[in-house]
Amino acid sequence: MQLVDKQHIIDYVSAEFSIADSKTLQNIHQGGLNNTKGRDYENYFQLHKAFEIAALDDCDFDKQILGMQVIGFVDDICHIDANQQVKYNYQAKNSSGSAADWTVDFSDRCRKQRLIDYNCFKIKKTKNHLLVSNENKVIENLKKIPDDLKDLDTCYYFEYHMTLVELILKTPLSGYIKKLINSNSNSDVDYAAKLILGVLQANKYKSVADIFSQAQSDAYPNPFIKFRSAPKIDSTPLWLQQILTNSSHHLAYRLEYNKLTITLRHDFVVSVNIDSINEVSLEQAGKIKSVQDLVKLFMTIAAQDLEKQLSSSNSGEV
Repeated sequence: MQLVDKQHIIDYVSAEFSIADSKTLQNIHQGGLNNTKGRDYENYFQLHKAFEIAALDDCDFDKQILGMQVIGFVDDICHIDANQQVKYNYQAKNSSGSAADWTVDFSDRCRKQRLIDYNCFKIKKTKNHLLVSNENKVIENLKKIPDDLKDLDTCYYFEYHMTLVELILKTPLSGYIKKLINSNSNSDVDYAAKLILGVLQANKYKSVADIFSQAQSDAYPNPFIKFRSAPKIDSTPLWLQQILTNSSHHLAYRLEYNKLTITLRHDFVVSVNIDSINEVSLEQAGKIKSVQDLVKLFMTIAAQDLEKQLSSSNSGEV
């Protein structure tokens, strides 16, 4: 879907509502950009939402769009489901005080946001959420929502977590991530979470497909199995294809996403990254004359990849 220019929304509000509303809109937006105190709360909710969507089955991820501080009256986080023509807006309040109250003003902002979404984003249905970190506030706020908003707008609880580790351990986030990376390792889960968090903090709205594609291009190694395309044997260099296809029955191989695994005599197994294989120089490849030479090369590449992975993890521990 086509994303909407900021100035277009400002111009629409000026024409449809008033100049005063346009100034209010811009003040809300600027206040959100300057809200460093609530940034972690918003970032962690968006991270959780990104993995929740990515873990779905049979979903067109090009049509699932996430963003923060997209100018509007309910503007902290948005999720556009272009496939179902629904836009979800979240106003985040990490507070147990009056700042997290559902007010008459917030009801008015929900109504105006709905018009913006319909007329500017061309979205048929808007669902606005007041996102709060206090469960008692949710109970109180649900009683304050006007009748004309109750069917679509609501107050939603999302606990504040002080660290990324805490977020992973205390929410379903860990399960979503494990589904995408096919690993139960805590270090792999942390690594995947930090990759996506880094992409999201660029503060632009983009599709979930784009978010994970960007993370893959930044990653070494790339952990997201679900978003990889399965390679074919011709994605490997010719010299390797010749050894694999002409070798004896004692050598078996399989391709799984970006990994090539060889098994020798049913008991020795080594896996290497396809990209790493393609980096082998022609001079080095020319020395590979036998299966034994190939196994030694694979072991060297695997050791080098492991060293790079450990180096990357140690430089950015949570």
